[in-house]
Amino acid sequence: MSARSLYAVAVCLALCAWFWARGERAIAANGPTFDEPVHLAAGYSYWVTGSFELNREDPPLLKLLWSVPLLLGERPEYPRDVAEATNNDHWQVSTAFVARAGVPPPELFAGPRRVNLALGCCVPLLCGWWAFRLWESRLAGACACAFAAHEPTLLALSCVLTTDAGLALFVLLSAYLLWEYAARPERGLLVACGAALGLALASKFSALAAVLALFAAAALFVARGGRLALPGAPEGAPRGRAFAEFAFRLGLIAGVVLLLTYGVVHFDQWGRGLKFQLTRGEHGDGVLYLNGQRSRTGWYHYFAVLLPLKLPLGLICAALLAALTGRADRAPRVALFVVPPVAFFALASLARVDLGARVVLPVVPFVCVLAAGLATPACCALAGRVLVCLCVAWAGASAVRSDPFPLAYFNEVAGGPRGALRFVADSNLDWGQGLPALRAFLRAEELDGVYLSYFGTDRPEAYGIRFQPLPTYGRVGDPGGEALPAGAPRHVVVVSANNLLGIYLSDPDTFAFLRAKAPVAVLAGSLFVYDLTHDPAALRRARELPRQ
Repeated sequence: MSARSLYAVAVCLALCAWFWARGERAIAANGPTFDEPVHLAAGYSYWVTGSFELNREDPPLLKLLWSVPLLLGERPEYPRDVAEATNNDHWQVSTAFVARAGVPPPELFAGPRRVNLALGCCVPLLCGWWAFRLWESRLAGACACAFAAHEPTLLALSCVLTTDAGLALFVLLSAYLLWEYAARPERGLLVACGAALGLALASKFSALAAVLALFAAAALFVARGGRLALPGAPEGAPRGRAFAEFAFRLGLIAGVVLLLTYGVVHFDQWGRGLKFQLTRGEHGDGVLYLNGQRSRTGWYHYFAVLLPLKLPLGLICAALLAALTGRADRAPRVALFVVPPVAFFALASLARVDLGARVVLPVVPFVCVLAAGLATPACCALAGRVLVCLCVAWAGASAVRSDPFPLAYFNEVAGGPRGALRFVADSNLDWGQGLPALRAFLRAEELDGVYLSYFGTDRPEAYGIRFQPLPTYGRVGDPGGEALPAGAPRHVVVVSANNLLGIYLSDPDTFAFLRAKAPVAVLAGSLFVYDLTHDPAALRRARELPRQ
């Protein structure tokens, strides 16, 4: 290996180490997000009960991996009594699981989150390698790795127990292996590609969109004169028939891997989970928000509005410049690189499950690889290298601003988390991660208690937070808290962003009287703090709100 290659490898490893270090800070600073207790309790239940019934609306692979640190540690009690009494209600079971664990929530979730962070760290490395292979440039490889390592949404979703980072990794790996196989039809690449597809399907049901996207890319590649056939297939065989045999074998391998993740005998749970996702609107889901509007059907243009606000501007500029130079058109097997993210984005937009940028996270690594193509433009090599380095630096500087709360990152166009509320909310900035930041704020301000409307399933009591509960969403069981004295020296109201907008509340205007006020602080990008000590009218309205 040449000195330049060693230098490029060292740069990529350093970038991943930086990604990990930022992830450790995020893990320590953020409380459990809305779905994390359910995912962790479900994964743990699969190991200790041998059943896959809990939380079957998500495939089990990643949940099994996340719960391994608990199995290797002190093995917290699994609430079998609650599971039996509630017919495996995953909200009730997960609440009891976390409460009986005997350790604070951040400590309980730290080990499992690091498993997901390890998967997330693989994405920048794979982006760098594919960019090196695609653009035939070490600088392009290092830049792609840097873009991915800087990307705040990828970092955020790697630091919480959600299936999106794992799906992004396996989709990217499947597409890369298919791209390599088109040039070198070897048996090992075929098996690896099929296995990666199976792992994607075992991670999240939206992987079906990735399968369709890859099939469309492969079909277009064959239609344009390319060849996808089984290793050793005769050259004279019709390309259509050879492609059908190849696709069947690839699907068979993926199916076997998917079957194994369910322990074979529990594979029926995959079908039940898929049915739930396809009919989720019938189960009460679907409160969506965009540009000040609430909807239960979503918008076709949701992600087209969202991504330009969530991706770092340095990454966006580099990707646009790389596309405008036409370099991508000259890349070998271009259909296998361009079509998968475009088709996945289109299918996600048509599905209108507008829950946040996490839905289209698999598209982001492809954008990073494309942006790195600016390092070898068709027009002027020196100018392209300078521009791509400037874009990498811009993306990195912008991303660091959000640490250690990358979930709430929005770029300069959006105006950060405060400005983002004009456009989007939900898991884009408020997923219930802010209670540790609220605890730190109360200590710093020497506040004895607050009026709290917290969106999420985490519990303020676990952090020693004294609060009077206000209308909220996500709390399992009684509202907790207590009535604060009217004669307290300070009266501070803290409202989660989603509740401030009224997205999931029965009365969307519950907190309309606060929206025009400037918050004294925004904690973790998600909790808006209002000091109403000298605003008796607003304080009276807050105190009159029902406890929920």
